[in-house]
Amino acid sequence: MNNKIVWISLIFVFFLVGAAGSYFFIRFFGPAQNQQPHTESRLQSIEGQDLMVIRLYVPKNGILDMQVRKLPRRTEIIAIAEAVIDEFFRTPEAGSPIPQGVKVLGIYRDAGLNLYLDLSDEVRRNFQGDALSEFLVLKGIYDSLMANLQDFQDLKILVEGKEIESLGGHFYLKYPLKSMLLGEPRAEGKPAHD
Repeated sequence: MNNKIVWISLIFVFFLVGAAGSYFFIRFFGPAQNQQPHTESRLQSIEGQDLMVIRLYVPKNGILDMQVRKLPRRTEIIAIAEAVIDEFFRTPEAGSPIPQGVKVLGIYRDAGLNLYLDLSDEVRRNFQGDALSEFLVLKGIYDSLMANLQDFQDLKILVEGKEIESLGGHFYLKYPLKSMLLGEPRAEGKPAHD
């Protein structure tokens, strides 16, 4: 009889440990970690308005801080890209290297699924920071677009409709950003940065 109570107690303890382990596994490694990186399809309705959830990668304290924002729903890829970039540049937090007053002049996509982001000159004139700050601003723009768009391969930044050499003098912007930001070799053999 004593042996039977021990076995029942052990089974009950194993059941509790398994249930607790399952709870913590699902809580910390479950659906939130396995969601698709493209969030425009995740819609919520608040007060009758369709919203899309976007992820922004904002430079903060020397790293990129992932932030979730809800914006009015858009369906076209260019409209989503414009919303993401507008939100990225909207009122930077104190101490952020994101330049103030930047406006999106246009976003274009070519047949090779490359985006061209045309920004106002404030992105260059109002940038103040070192090489890390410049890298984080460029990477934040790139990662924010990658997290929210499906049909997108690379990104080229233009200022006032023209190519520029750099935002702050540290990274060469005459080429698309992907190879520089992700450390991939350039086909042309050109340097990614100074």
